[in-house]
Amino acid sequence: MKGLMIFANGFEDVEGIATLDILRRAKIDITCAVATDNLQISTAHNVHIVFKTLLKNVHYQDYDFLIIPGGPAVFNTLDNISLVSEIIKDFCLKNKLVCAICAAPHLIGKLGFLNDVSYTCFPGCNKEIIGGNLVDKGVVHDKNFITARSMYYANDFALEIVLTLKGNEVAMELAKQIKGL
Repeated sequence: MKGLMIFANGFEDVEGIATLDILRRAKIDITCAVATDNLQISTAHNVHIVFKTLLKNVHYQDYDFLIIPGGPAVFNTLDNISLVSEIIKDFCLKNKLVCAICAAPHLIGKLGFLNDVSYTCFPGCNKEIIGGNLVDKGVVHDKNFITARSMYYANDFALEIVLTLKGNEVAMELAKQIKGL
C-alpha cells in the first residue's frame, strides 16, 4: 500500500510532520507532494521545508490512500486548487481511504463526500460541509474516512491510519514505542 500526502504553504506543522513520522515508523510508503509550483514551502509556524515532488507531477491514481494535514493551507491554498478537489473526488468515488485532520475535512465535506458519514474537524471548519454527522471526538473513523479535530490529536490520527493499514498489533507496538514504553 502506498499513500499520497498533500502539502502547501501554511500546513499545520505537527499535523503534517508527526503524521508522516509515525507512518514512516510503521514502514508505510508515503509520497509527500506540494500542491503549488514551489518545492520549498513554509509551515504554519514558518519552518521551511523542501519537498521532492510537485502534486501536478504525481499519477495519483496509483495511490491507495490520501492524507491531508490542516492549518491555514486548507483555506488559503488547497481550497482554491482544482487538482486537489479532483484527487479527493477520485479517491472518494473509488472508496479509497481518505484521511484529513483539523481544517482539512472541509475539503472533503464541501464536495459532499461526508454526507451520511460521522466526522470531526476543527471547530468552525464544518460550515461548508454538506451533510454528515459532526462528532465531538478527537479522531473519528467512519467508512473510508479518518478525520481528526486538531493538532493535539495528530498522533492518534496517525495511529488510526496505521491501525487501518497494518492492523492492531503493529499500531499497538508503535504506540508503545512513541510513548517510550
